[in-house]
Amino acid sequence: MGGQGEAGLSPPPPGADGSEDAPAPAASERAAADRSEVERAYFGPFNAFGYRALRAFAGVTIVPYLRLSAEGLERLPDGPCVLAPNHASYLDPVVLQAALDRRVVYLMTSDWYDRTLLRPFFRFMGAVPIRENARSNRAALDSAHGALRSGLPVVIFPEGRVTTDGALGRFHAGVAQIAVRAGVPIVPVGIEGTFAALPKGRLLPRRARVTVRVGTALDVPPVERVDKAARRHAFRELTDRVRGAVEALLPASPV
Repeated sequence: MGGQGEAGLSPPPPGADGSEDAPAPAASERAAADRSEVERAYFGPFNAFGYRALRAFAGVTIVPYLRLSAEGLERLPDGPCVLAPNHASYLDPVVLQAALDRRVVYLMTSDWYDRTLLRPFFRFMGAVPIRENARSNRAALDSAHGALRSGLPVVIFPEGRVTTDGALGRFHAGVAQIAVRAGVPIVPVGIEGTFAALPKGRLLPRRARVTVRVGTALDVPPVERVDKAARRHAFRELTDRVRGAVEALLPASPV
């Protein structure tokens, strides 16, 4: 991953090129320019070029094949946030990135990250491996917070593993802990259709209709550090709120 940039980078003010009457860009254009600057600073210009090429390829392959659509993208904050999607298929990270109009950093389990043939791609995409059963994942958590400080969204699949039956599982509290520590909102995301396309155990995806739904961002409350039991309860309560918000974005039965 490239060097970390600073959040809030802004384009030159009107007239900075010598033109006194240069019009001020629209707020949405400024936000898009800011996001582009953050992505180039964090990932590097060569990586950014390669990502654009991959995105163009996905636009003529994955998007039409899975009939991919997105709802609620306007709810995604311009600044850093934690995205919390359900995890019904190994397709989920691919379709989520294809649906979003900005790059994200993924936290993922090390058993997939460490696979020899896939690791270069995961590193290219800026994925951060979480070591299961490790005594400490401090380096991974620091990387996640570095991405958030740079202004990038971080994706955490709170279920931890791909579901085997398509049903929404129990959420782990790490999603709440990281968001609270960083002081950023949590955005619930519902991904529908990937279980039908590529359930766990299937080698190749079948054609399906996939929809990515972005929910309303949840502000994270401050959590007191003095009482360990109370802090654990607060994290669990916030995690359950996130799960409820994700569940509301999904159909009643897994598809």
